[in-house]
Amino acid sequence: MNRPIRWSAGALVWRPAPGGSPTDLQVLLVHRPRHDDWTVPKGTVERGEVRPVTAVREVEEETGVTARLGVPLLELEYEYAPGRMKNVAYWAATAVRGDADAYEPNKEIDGVAWVPLTKAAKRLSYDSDRSVLDAFAERLSSGALDARTLLVVRHATARPRQRWRKDPLARPLSAEGKNEARGLRPLLAAYGVHHLRSSAALRCAATLSPYADTLHRPIVLDHRLDEPREGGPEKKRPVAEAMAEAVDHKRPVVVCGHRPVLPRMLEVVGVDASAVDADPLPAAGLVVVHHRRGEVRAIERHDPH
Repeated sequence: MNRPIRWSAGALVWRPAPGGSPTDLQVLLVHRPRHDDWTVPKGTVERGEVRPVTAVREVEEETGVTARLGVPLLELEYEYAPGRMKNVAYWAATAVRGDADAYEPNKEIDGVAWVPLTKAAKRLSYDSDRSVLDAFAERLSSGALDARTLLVVRHATARPRQRWRKDPLARPLSAEGKNEARGLRPLLAAYGVHHLRSSAALRCAATLSPYADTLHRPIVLDHRLDEPREGGPEKKRPVAEAMAEAVDHKRPVVVCGHRPVLPRMLEVVGVDASAVDADPLPAAGLVVVHHRRGEVRAIERHDPH
């Protein structure tokens, strides 16, 4: 008999110690009066959320800090009550806004502290949280914390191709697709996406538009990413050139394309295209690639449905 699982997510937020050397790091921990424990910020996935969004939301609710996700750390699954299982996914993260020192204590969280990394294991109350700390230390030693972030998105649901008689590149999103595009906003925000690039097809640009409008950022349209049957390139080289430009950005970047082109797009950063071919992304699905110096450090996949 399968036991029900409570899906949760959290993040270990880190920073260089103020006034210290670049190797002196601190991590953000919280104290819960109900359990009288020190732990890593985390919480339960709400209806309609994907776990990266949960992780960022919980960090903000529990610490007052808005976080940007970096590489994933690990997933833990354990019994938190008789017959009840919990699965928690954790990310490394950095603070982009907010002041933990100004957090107002409440009945859920009555203490928030930046703790030296060297002392965090003793402060934490549970071995499971120490496992998160160990995963973070491994990512730190491997240099993965400095990885760049690339998100490759399949466009949201569009109007049916067979019912569209006008310019193929002008085929718009359906009502469902517009909802999917709006749903992408918090997910792109969770990774702090700053640069937006897209096929020149309207349905691709419209997939990124809600997030771009929120940030007041432009979307760079690139015909090299168009679907071949709509005038896009048949060969891989133009796609590779377009993606190489995206990869070159230091700040997180998202690129939106078409299902037939996605494997080529991912190959540029070293992702096995056969995996995408075997299990294609759904509409508005995405792959997150954390890469550094031409090497993939971590890959995530998020299917919003």
